[in-house]
Amino acid sequence: MLGRCVLLLVLVVVAGTGCDTLADRILERGARRTLEQSRDDLLDDGRLNVVLCGTGSPLASADRASSCTAVMAGGHFFVVDVGPGALRNLGVWRFPLARLDGVLLTHFHSDHIGDLGEAVTQAWIAGHREPLAVYGPPGVERVVAGFQDAYALDRDYRVTHHGASNLPPAGGLMAARTVALPSADEPAVVFDADGLRVTAFRVDHTPAEPAYGYRFDYKGRSVVVSGDTKRSENVVRNARGADVLVHEALAGHMVEAASRVAAEGGNERLSKLSKDILDYHTTPREAVEVASEAGVSTLVLTHLVPAPFNALVEWVFLRGTKGIWEGELIIGEDGLHLALPPDSQEIVVDEIS
Repeated sequence: MLGRCVLLLVLVVVAGTGCDTLADRILERGARRTLEQSRDDLLDDGRLNVVLCGTGSPLASADRASSCTAVMAGGHFFVVDVGPGALRNLGVWRFPLARLDGVLLTHFHSDHIGDLGEAVTQAWIAGHREPLAVYGPPGVERVVAGFQDAYALDRDYRVTHHGASNLPPAGGLMAARTVALPSADEPAVVFDADGLRVTAFRVDHTPAEPAYGYRFDYKGRSVVVSGDTKRSENVVRNARGADVLVHEALAGHMVEAASRVAAEGGNERLSKLSKDILDYHTTPREAVEVASEAGVSTLVLTHLVPAPFNALVEWVFLRGTKGIWEGELIIGEDGLHLALPPDSQEIVVDEIS
């Protein structure tokens, strides 16, 4: 292919056509293709679509953004959490950010909120004209206020440069939507329109509290996102009968090994930090037990600690999960796409490209 392109350039030059003209045509074709590649179909194809836009954790990874799960159905588009790197993925995949209905925050650790400012800014640039709704537990109003203050000068620059008719100031703002639960064990409806119903429920990520998970129901199909949590009976209750459970997973045996190595090397601080995270996350085995008890058909592991980078590490990561449950277990990767056609049991699994 490269050889053909070089030959074409030579022929064009020989024929007397300027290289700049050819380059301009190539640039125009690329720009046209980019503008035509928006993934609006994921909102409008009649299915409940789920895309993992961030499967990593606070630990740096070249291949994984931090926590983010996109859910689209009935013409609506939500993301659960917006960890660092998530908006880059959504942009690369040409997701229709102008149609983003809102951000659903599970809690306020940095790896779940780091791209919140970019979420509203990129949606605004894409054409979002109203304040972006940001839902979450009590405290979300403080988080939203902080990001709005941090991005205030950026908003001013853009409106001054491009004009309010092109970038309506309201589109660069966020609207905090505090989700209050009736009780610790009862869910609350966050959104209900056009057949899509979103409910929030409490999980256990103490001392980060309250922390929420979210359930999405659409045309007889359902997906649950656990958020960060230790093994929780409330996740079991709210995921009961769901088609897909997207659940966090921390391989305790691997983290314990890392903690021991750090201690042996004299790094007591790192050893303690590693041990501390064991008590408020869910192991892969526990996540499988939750899926089994809830009766879900597919379990997708995300927020992977440590993130597996090859088949051998995946095998070690999943130690202890065999023989507990007969459903499908998937180790999530950025770009994993699950499509659930209405009123069926089919789950189509592929990758966003």
